[in-house]
Amino acid sequence: MFRPLSGFKARYRDLTLIAVSEFDEWRVVALSPQVVIQGQRQYTAPKAKDHALMLAKNYLTEVRHEAPGDELEPDWQPTSPEDWLVWKV
Repeated sequence: MFRPLSGFKARYRDLTLIAVSEFDEWRVVALSPQVVIQGQRQYTAPKAKDHALMLAKNYLTEVRHEAPGDELEPDWQPTSPEDWLVWKV
């Protein structure tokens, strides 16, 4: 099932963070060519963005053993009609 995304996306190091609205919940995904991490559903956009960033930081620390940096907060941009995600039904 293909649907355009309605929400936000950002880059954090080499990961793409996505927080998209689906009915009354927000889905959260962090991905790169090597990994796809699906987060827990959230109920507000700010919580979804925070959760996506936490996923990315935890992955970089726990799996890649990279030290947390002093990066600025990601620059969240609205998703566009060209952004698609397939949810398994």
